[in-house]
Amino acid sequence: MNKFLFGFFICVANIAIAQNTFTYQTQLIKNGPAIVIDFSEPQIGFEPKLQLIEAAQPATLNFVKQRKIELDIARSHINKKQLPQPAYKKQSPMPVLETNFNGNISQGTPNDNDIAVSNAGMVMSAVNSNVNIFDENGNPLQQKTLSFIANSLKGLNRTFDPRVIYDPKADRFILVFLQGSTSEDTRIITGFSQTNDATGKWNFYAIPGNVFGDSSWSDYPIISLSENELFITVNRLKDNTGWKDGFIESLIWQVELKGGYGGDSLVQRIYKDIKFNDKPIWSVCPAKGGEGNYGPSMYFLSVRPSDLTNDTIFMHEITNTIQSNNAELKTRILRLPQPYGLQPNAFMPNGKKLQTNDARVLSAMYHEYKIHFVGNCINQSTFDPGIYYGVITNPWENNPAITGRVISYDTMDIGYPSISHMGGGKTDHSALITFSYSSPRSYPGTAAIFLDRNGDISDPLVVKAGLGNIQLLNDSVQRWGDYTGNQRQYNKPGISWVGGSYGGQNGGNQTWIAKIKSNDPLLSVNTISGNTLNQANFFPNPVNSFAKIEFDIYEATWVEFVLFDQQGRMIQKLLRDKAKAGRNEFSINTHDLNNGIYFIQIITNNEIRFNQKIVVQH
Repeated sequence: MNKFLFGFFICVANIAIAQNTFTYQTQLIKNGPAIVIDFSEPQIGFEPKLQLIEAAQPATLNFVKQRKIELDIARSHINKKQLPQPAYKKQSPMPVLETNFNGNISQGTPNDNDIAVSNAGMVMSAVNSNVNIFDENGNPLQQKTLSFIANSLKGLNRTFDPRVIYDPKADRFILVFLQGSTSEDTRIITGFSQTNDATGKWNFYAIPGNVFGDSSWSDYPIISLSENELFITVNRLKDNTGWKDGFIESLIWQVELKGGYGGDSLVQRIYKDIKFNDKPIWSVCPAKGGEGNYGPSMYFLSVRPSDLTNDTIFMHEITNTIQSNNAELKTRILRLPQPYGLQPNAFMPNGKKLQTNDARVLSAMYHEYKIHFVGNCINQSTFDPGIYYGVITNPWENNPAITGRVISYDTMDIGYPSISHMGGGKTDHSALITFSYSSPRSYPGTAAIFLDRNGDISDPLVVKAGLGNIQLLNDSVQRWGDYTGNQRQYNKPGISWVGGSYGGQNGGNQTWIAKIKSNDPLLSVNTISGNTLNQANFFPNPVNSFAKIEFDIYEATWVEFVLFDQQGRMIQKLLRDKAKAGRNEFSINTHDLNNGIYFIQIITNNEIRFNQKIVVQH
């Protein structure tokens, strides 16, 4: 065991905790200190990649592949001319494509894309073999291969599934990728930039991908940040198997940021054996912050991704930090109003197909009392591959409200969505969804749609049109890509950066990077969702004894004011009264409240129109 990678390894006794029909266990682990890698120094990076392009013998027909074949057949029998035309809501303004340029060049497949951008405009893009760093005009600043980083940490084998994220609180970048796909060599490589300059020095750690000492390895990471911690979710697989038939369970890593940024020992807690009715939860997706980091709680979502149809979604919450020593994993079962389901493969020109994997949640964000999430799905009327978009309101409640719908098009197959906040303030839940697309008439490319504060959807914006089919495997079904990158530039409302793939002229799968701007005319207006309430302002904040909310209202209506504590528990319904058209003022005496953080909501017509965090300081 390399003392620089695993200076400490401390296991506490496993703690089994039952919550209704959910069970889980936890384990404390410590790595450190870090290996420092200077990205500004030259490297020899050959990007070695070993990939099977044609199996010696036909692959075993597992249950997911069998279902895909059946879905493809069923789709071929659909007569779309006989289907009723969908009734679409009012369209929102299409976003605007600004700076855009060719990104990372890589060999092999799939072309997994992720992206992070700093407040200063430094862009970090990752694909399966390398990370590239650009300025906001697309000028290349630095490139590092994943194999170079892994070799610096004493490893020489497969590197894959990179994730990058920017921490707006610390003004730092984080890079996570996997190394090794057997129980003997699996590691979760985790790096923290020492400054806001991603081209400089980094602190890297090799977290063990197998803490069980058995024949299992870690696959498919997703990452997010709270105020003080990094969260990494992975799927644990059996040796010599793929994700479709070798799945054992999903794991959650909770990692303290302080040690990572400082290069000290890296303290982590792993959540394992997460089960419902003794059946493991599959593919857990953490929710990133919409306008920045949130916490101390962190929310996660998972579904039954291989089911042909299901309306169950699991919402998980880690309630506190490692340092608090009282963090719990809580899970609630929610029912979606529209079911999701396993989707068929996507078409390319000339009859070729692209893999769409399963219907897992691929991306989620938490913004001001709402979790927005997206994932692959099927339109069960047309059997077209689409994406599922859902919203969970007040996730801390016992029975939070939830909405959901399938977005699909008869002109193109879509998949692998990601979502970012694109609103102009705390009460604006506008979002950008980016995704991969293809069709029998168009080569694989990347597109995006804008969802405004009322939930209306824009027409698709083509971010990058494909130039050719993806043709890297000797198979009729090609690898497409497991995820796309999408991050808000936190200090610039209405701006998001995306990293997506497109088919190249030589049959390869290339990366395109783009800056996308909201074209919403209300972006600069502090508008509350709906057409009743506008321009609500709370002051002073922090408050000592008395506070006021001033708000404009277009027409007389009943309004309700409700006070919550920091954990989302309702303290009291303060007032229900009819407000008159025009400017109104509501006041509250906070003298009897203890010092701390609270939330006050304004509700009209059973909808939350205003949600404000207030700080009481006597």
